[in-house]
Amino acid sequence: MNRRDFLKLGAASSAALTVTSLTATLSGCSDSLPANSKWLILRESDRTLLTAIMPVMLKGHFPTTVNEQADAIQQVLLIIDGGLAKFGPHNIKQVQELFTLLNFGLSRGLTTGVWSKWENASEAEIEHFLQRWRDSSVSLFNLGYNGLNKLIAASWYGLPEAWLKTGYPGPLYPDVLITKNNSVN
Repeated sequence: MNRRDFLKLGAASSAALTVTSLTATLSGCSDSLPANSKWLILRESDRTLLTAIMPVMLKGHFPTTVNEQADAIQQVLLIIDGGLAKFGPHNIKQVQELFTLLNFGLSRGLTTGVWSKWENASEAEIEHFLQRWRDSSVSLFNLGYNGLNKLIAASWYGLPEAWLKTGYPGPLYPDVLITKNNSVN
């Protein structure tokens, strides 16, 4: 791909995300956080999206029992939310535009092939979407997949519960790695 095509793709991708975000906002399909929410960045629709994708993306390394999976999802969502809050305004906006694209029915169906709401999507539909975006010749889809993958994987594998699934025993000297309270009285 030459420079001109790359710039055209970037401009078209940016325009598509902006139009989708604007359309979702104006049509009332984009939710916002209530003032008293414990969530910093993740809207309800974003949490629903991530809840559907997470077990599929982490298949084989994620709890399978209902209670363990629900606990793990909640922990990972809190970590993602806290991490996103530290990204800075520009990056937060980009992630929210990606989530809006994936949550707005028309754009979700056209870009992912998943026409049902995320909570109703089958594992096969989600696997197909993830594989399609990962292997796509469209760089915007690759970037979207990589962003989702990094957010989810880094958040999950940072938890001690995930270490057992990978065979990682944990830090050899955790007492050295953990910062002790050095408060001066």
